[in-house]
Amino acid sequence: MNSFRLACAAMLAVTTLIGAVPASAQPPFQLSSKFHEARFVRGNAWDGTHRFGNVFCLTFPHSTDVEALGQAMYNRDTLYYSHAAYKDMTALYVVTSVVPAGRSVEAEIGNLAAQNQKLVDAYPDYFSQRQTTGLLGPPLVLTVRNATEGSKEAPFPFIRSVRADPDGQLASLSVHRLFVHGRDRIEVAGLRYFTTPIGAEGEAEAISNLTALVEAAAESLQTCTASLPPRGR
Repeated sequence: MNSFRLACAAMLAVTTLIGAVPASAQPPFQLSSKFHEARFVRGNAWDGTHRFGNVFCLTFPHSTDVEALGQAMYNRDTLYYSHAAYKDMTALYVVTSVVPAGRSVEAEIGNLAAQNQKLVDAYPDYFSQRQTTGLLGPPLVLTVRNATEGSKEAPFPFIRSVRADPDGQLASLSVHRLFVHGRDRIEVAGLRYFTTPIGAEGEAEAISNLTALVEAAAESLQTCTASLPPRGR
């Protein structure tokens, strides 16, 4: 989406691959399907319902404000990617990957939390993490200041990048919910750019607003996906 390009200061060397290997050892991302995109115009609004096999299902919130829904498979169909582009320089993403055979839900959530915590410790001005409760187990909540969207070859949120703002203002924001359901990792993420960078006095409200959108999608996903049988290991 062209509207998701924003001129910022130098990019920090921070990228993470969800549930996989450190950034320095990341494999390239390769499309293993066509990139499918459905666009919605006035009078042809989408009802927001979306499902990927028996992996997850949900209803995207405020679906009448969605302009396009994109989907693709990566890396020999082991990674699923989808994003819904909203009108206000905002997008919601749902992505999945496969948990290694024999690894428990608790162990995998612990691995994801440890990976995220390394970023929090290294870049506390940009990353914060907490754990909560949910129908699909104990999900992680990650907030990233000045997050940026990558290309189709480096897709967000599989790869997370941030840009340093010399004034410390908030030019963009992402909020993530990470789940493990059976053999699948599932991540719901929201990314929003701001036309005018936000100062410290408005940052809490900006985070609260995007978090509410992500929480609505995550709650719908948990409720619907909990009715699906976890895929066997």
